[in-house]
Formats: sequence, structure tokens, C-alpha cells
Amino acid sequence: MPTGPRRLIYNYDAWGPFIRPETISDLRENVDLFAGSQVSTVMLGPNFGQSMVYPSAVSEMCHWRKHSPEERAEFHRRMGPRFARASEWVAAKWREEGVDAFGALVRYVTDSGREAFATIRMNDVHCLTLENFQGPYTDRFYREHPECRLPQSVGLNYAIPAVRAHRLACLEEMVRRYPFGGVELDFVRGVPFFPGDSPPAEPHFGEHPITYPRDYSEGACPIMTDFVGQIRAMLDRVGTELGRRIALCVRVGSSLSGCRRVGLDPIEWHRRGHLDSLTVGRFLQLHYELPVAAFKRALPGLPVYTTIDSYLASEVEHFVRIYPRDAPAEMFRGAAAALYAQGADGVSLFNMYVCRGNPPDPEGREWAHAEPREILSEVGDPATLEGTAKLYAVDAVSPLFNHPFVDPQATLPAEVSPRYPLVTRLFVGEQDPAKRRCVLRVRTDRPAPGRRYTVQLNGQGLGDGVEATTSQLFAEPYDQTMPDPKRSRDFEVNGAHLAYGENEIVVLADAPLTITHIEMAVTG
Repeated sequence: MPTGPRRLIYNYDAWGPFIRPETISDLRENVDLFAGSQVSTVMLGPNFGQSMVYPSAVSEMCHWRKHSPEERAEFHRRMGPRFARASEWVAAKWREEGVDAFGALVRYVTDSGREAFATIRMNDVHCLTLENFQGPYTDRFYREHPECRLPQSVGLNYAIPAVRAHRLACLEEMVRRYPFGGVELDFVRGVPFFPGDSPPAEPHFGEHPITYPRDYSEGACPIMTDFVGQIRAMLDRVGTELGRRIALCVRVGSSLSGCRRVGLDPIEWHRRGHLDSLTVGRFLQLHYELPVAAFKRALPGLPVYTTIDSYLASEVEHFVRIYPRDAPAEMFRGAAAALYAQGADGVSLFNMYVCRGNPPDPEGREWAHAEPREILSEVGDPATLEGTAKLYAVDAVSPLFNHPFVDPQATLPAEVSPRYPLVTRLFVGEQDPAKRRCVLRVRTDRPAPGRRYTVQLNGQGLGDGVEATTSQLFAEPYDQTMPDPKRSRDFEVNGAHLAYGENEIVVLADAPLTITHIEMAVTG
């Protein structure tokens, strides 16, 4: 049962709403798309790197100075042209016309009757090294205080009181300036926050060997706990002055122990009464399995939401292709149903918009497209997901964005051999699976003609299956890395053998194989 009010959150996370508009009134389209949907809360990101997307007197607006053609070209290369132009557009609106584009967007959200929350990247490092730390996403505090930067990254060191004071002042300015109903502290964007319990003696970014464990910062947990308490007290004080309550939410990585390793202690934050909700997430990758139950046991009474990101694990390296397998509607539905089956009180759609800004691929083909907006009326409640077509999957490690220090590692890819079967689990959110058609697909790293392997689901053998005839179980027009069907084998599943929640999958083979993906389509 939900712990509190169920929310469907659409998280715009900074650049998204500004990718394509030409006028301020065009921004309204980013909110109008929620009309008639289940979206209750829209989260807007005010900070790029260390700068802000609004005219801040405490921090500084992005693009604080005019850049040379060479500097601008490098910025566009780093960010991708569409996202780079989005932040340039926001800055130009203020600099040339005195128009606060971010403020207009907040107003459009509140006028729609939905909650407007600010989501703060607690340590974003986009483009901070550009132009010798004088780039478009730096602010005056960051530029003037190099001693406040972390030795193992270019982010800010929260162990320094001046850093915490600066961030607190930014937050207070923001909630006084805009009618936000809540603030989310996004700790997934991004680790590290502290120099580590055993930092190197003479740290110089890029010049010293990495100390092991580089980011271990459990000793800093009390510092961040006190800081979260200061933010809670500030929100209460300002909220009282302005006549409204301002909620405090956090987004953290997908393990309680991983949180502590980087200096975060959400259990203590909840015990002290600082939080209104918590969202469990991973960095820029859609996952079907998240430790909702563990967080709910540790944080009794607190609503626990889960992130659904915009793409599934791919098989390519970062910057070869960006977001190579954008999530189709079936994937969003399957992830939401699986996470509800694990006890999630709500869902946060993170970076769903990012496909609007996809750059052309290395061959010049266009990949920008609208997100599957039909799911905005489906994934906010398990009841409206019943009977819809879904894609479920066993989580796989992505080479693009993998944070093993913070997040548990997925089981795939994995080796299977006659002596060692692969044993993993698939989370399913079907209330009456016996009435659905279910097809399980196993994909290997390369075609395996003549190799025999089979699958057990909850102890029930599925036979030898048949070679797949399609690249994917559902049509995925925006998968840039379409696999060879000969790598996959399909197995019919009797829905009566599926459990609501966790299901055991075992793959047995007559010779060594590498399993890269296990997915299941539910239709009918």
C-alpha cells in the first residue's frame, strides 16, 4: 500500500523545456502536454553546473560573459548543439530582453494547478573545466574559490562551511523568488560531495594517483545531516513568512550503504523529521529493480518514490552514440509496473524529455523525437497499467553511466556454462498474468548456432525456445544499436507461472555463453 499520496512526477532536470522554443509563450507547450494526464508534480532544474538558469544575485546566471567563437564551438561539442543552444537561449532572453524564462515556466506550472518543485543538482560538473574554469556554467563563487573544489573531481567540497553557506543562500533566494511547493535535493547529480576519509596528502586534480577508496566519506555523514537540517529549517522559516509550506524531498542512489559511503544518511534525515519524501534512483539509466522495500523498512512512514529514466542499458561506450536505446512506451509501462510491485509510492520520470534534443548519430541520421506521451496517463497508478502492453527486463550494467561505488551491480551481462547456470530475477507487475500472452527473450553477445540453452521460470522449464525473427520484442524506432535477431531466442511463458513481484529466471546451457539481455513482452 502507498505510504502517502501517490505522485507522478515529471522531472525536467534543467535544459529540457528550453530546447526548442522561440518565444516565452512557447514554453507553455511544455506544461500543456500534461493536460488530462496523471502528472501531479513538475520538477524544474534551476542550476547548470554551478551556475543558475535564472538571474541570481547570490550565484550567477549561466553564460555570464560573452565567449569567443572557439570557446563556443567547444561548448557546443561538449554539450551537444541542441542542449547548448537551450541554455544560451535562456541567458539571451534575460540579457537582451530582461525576460526570466525560468520564472515564466514556473508560473505556467502553477497556473496549470500542478505542484511546481525545484530539483537541485547538489554537485553538477557539466563543462566546469572549460576555459580554465571560466566556462559558461561556472558562477562567481566557483571561480573565485578554487580551494573549495574537491581534489578528486571539479565539484564543490561540502566539508567546507563556505560551500554549504553558499548553497543554502542560493536555495533561500530561489524559494523566495518563485512559488515552489517543494525542493528536491538531487544527490544522484552527483557524487562525490566530500574529499574522502583518506584523501591524498597533496591533491592536484588530474595529477595525483587515485587513492583507494577514492570517495569513501562515511565520516562526513554528520556534516551533510546537519546541512539537510539547516535547509529544512530555512524552508520552514521562509514558508512561514510567505504563508505556505515548502516540502523537502531528496533523490539518492540505489543502496542505503552506498549512500553512507559518499556521506549521505537518509535514515538519520528521516529520524530527525527533515524529509517529506525520498526518491530512489540511478544515474541516467532505466532500472526495473530498485531497493524500495529496504528503503521503506529503514524510513517507516515516509513516501518512497522511484526514478524511471529515459533509456535502457546499451552495449556502446559513452559519446559514441548518446542515449542509443530510448525507452518506448512499453518499457516505461513495464518499469512502472515492476516498481509498483516492489512497493513504490510513486514514480519520477527523469530525463524523459531528453530525446527531444538527441543529436544526429555519427552517420548523420536524425534521432531527435518526442517522448511517448501516452504513458503520462497510464504510469501514475498500477490500476491504469493493467491490461497494457509492457516490456519487462532483467537489469543490465551500462557502460555509459555506471557508478559501482554507489549502486549495486546488475547481474547482466553474465556467463553461463554447463557447470554454472545463470540465476537471476525478473520483477513483474501483472495482477492477472494468466490472461496475458508472455514471451521471454534471451540475448547472447553473439549468434550461437548449434548451441543449446534453455530457461526455467520459477522452476518451470520453458523448453529450447525458437530463434527470434525480430530485433526487439516491440517496435523500437529509436534504438540506434539494433541487435541481430540471431543473437536472441524466444520462449513462450505460461502467465499462470508468473508471480506478482519477484520471479526467478535460470538459464542453463550446454556450452559457455555470455547472456547480455533477458526481457519479457506482455501483451493481449
